[in-house]
Amino acid sequence: MILSNTGKTATKLAAQFVMIALLAVNTAGAMPVETELHAEQWELSRNGESLLGTDGIAEVVKDWSSDNRQKIELQYPGGEEGELWVHQLMDWLVSLGVPSTSMVAVPGSGQGDIIRLRVIRSGEKFR
Repeated sequence: MILSNTGKTATKLAAQFVMIALLAVNTAGAMPVETELHAEQWELSRNGESLLGTDGIAEVVKDWSSDNRQKIELQYPGGEEGELWVHQLMDWLVSLGVPSTSMVAVPGSGQGDIIRLRVIRSGEKFR
């Protein structure tokens, strides 16, 4: 089968549209990266290297770094102790290269010993 230049061009355009559509579906359906930091894990990870070794933390930072318009939401336990904990965690994330302007602390993780971290896509609302 021999295609003319017009046919080849139409075939290439159709293939490009299919690829763009597949990419859009893949991106739109991507689940936000989320993890939980438990108080026991926090007690063991009081430096940047061990913090990144904590399950999920490196994935959150890596996903956030793929698009600097994103934010990292930190849902923390209420009260003074929860506020101190979330601010310490934010300080460590800043030392790892995440600007403080890219983080949003939200009270109400629902449990007194957990901070939930979630990457908020650009344009997505905070909880």
